[in-house]
Amino acid sequence: MRLFIAIDIPDEIKRAISELIGRLKKTGSDVKWVRPETVHITLKFLGEVEESKIKAITDRLEMISKRHAPFELEAVGTGVFPDYSRPRVLWIGIRQNEEVQKIYEEINTELKALGFEEENRAFKPHLTIGRVKSRSGLNQTLKTLRGFSKRDFGKISVKEILLMKSTLKPTGAEYEKIHVSALRKEDL
Repeated sequence: MRLFIAIDIPDEIKRAISELIGRLKKTGSDVKWVRPETVHITLKFLGEVEESKIKAITDRLEMISKRHAPFELEAVGTGVFPDYSRPRVLWIGIRQNEEVQKIYEEINTELKALGFEEENRAFKPHLTIGRVKSRSGLNQTLKTLRGFSKRDFGKISVKEILLMKSTLKPTGAEYEKIHVSALRKEDL
């Protein structure tokens, strides 16, 4: 099964994303828009994973979650990957935060021990809102997106780390929670 590790976001931010996507769609560009109800912060994409490895993964996530208390993130601004001259992914930013960075690094380290490849790009937490299919009509979309580059989309109260299953369908990916690890810093 196709798995990833993520942080969910509140409905208020999903509504703000829905409004933004609605405005961007009106520009008529060739972008595959994400369904707002599925938006999340990806901490690590695992890809195809044998069912026999799930217990080891969830054990590691439980271990990590015991080291961290709940914390807050801020969804702020918009942008593109890799850059505006050749955009592939449109996103809403997550203000850099030491706690989410530590969790990301611990996930990478713990899962490397289970045979998962370590990510070698810098971690840039974000909320993907669209994927560029072609440059058709894109200039107006990017201009509109830039208009939200300083917008505050809201706070995310992070209380858990999720192991998610992704099923690819013609209508888009469908996500299902496989495991929830509650953040609960314990004195070790």
